[in-house]
Amino acid sequence: MAIGLLRGSVCIVLTQRDLVSGRPTGYNSLVDKRDAALDASFWINAHRASLVEFLPDYFNLRAPTAVIEEIEYLLPGVVQLTPAGESLRQWRQAGRLEIQDPTQAVDWFDRGENAAIALAREQGYVLLIDDQAPYHLAKARGLKTIGSTDFVVLLYADGQLSYDDALSVLVSLGTAEHLKRAAMTAVGLLARQRSERDGNDTAQ
Repeated sequence: MAIGLLRGSVCIVLTQRDLVSGRPTGYNSLVDKRDAALDASFWINAHRASLVEFLPDYFNLRAPTAVIEEIEYLLPGVVQLTPAGESLRQWRQAGRLEIQDPTQAVDWFDRGENAAIALAREQGYVLLIDDQAPYHLAKARGLKTIGSTDFVVLLYADGQLSYDDALSVLVSLGTAEHLKRAAMTAVGLLARQRSERDGNDTAQ
């Protein structure tokens, strides 16, 4: 496993070997803010954890029509969008997110996931996704894939979240436990690298 996270001219890369040895790779020169294809699973988790306001600092967000429809879907008899759906609609209306559809589809998972994956693959975008099977398959196919747990590590490394806030957010995320544990380990390693926590800290 490798956690590769982008921020400005910085990339944080934590491999499984780093996590075991306690020697994070640290900071490496890379690129500026990236274009990203958004999946519904990432948006819903990030919204629930109050992470969405950080997204424009890191990504130019693109979302396929199928993803927009998933997030803004109204159940029969329901007259109001969910908070995540209402927030996304406001972002669209404010021009903070662009609708962009792929020209060639993939047929791997559900409609929204397929559209986000196809867009990321076609355009070379970062893929923001939390659903487990698509997340892991996209990584295996070589896509630059970031889940909400990865994003929390990036925010902590970038000073946007405190150590305690990062751990609290990770606990609250509706993602797989093994991804939460890996992210907590990464946060702990970075904290010790910065001398913010000592090696006996068992919080993660």
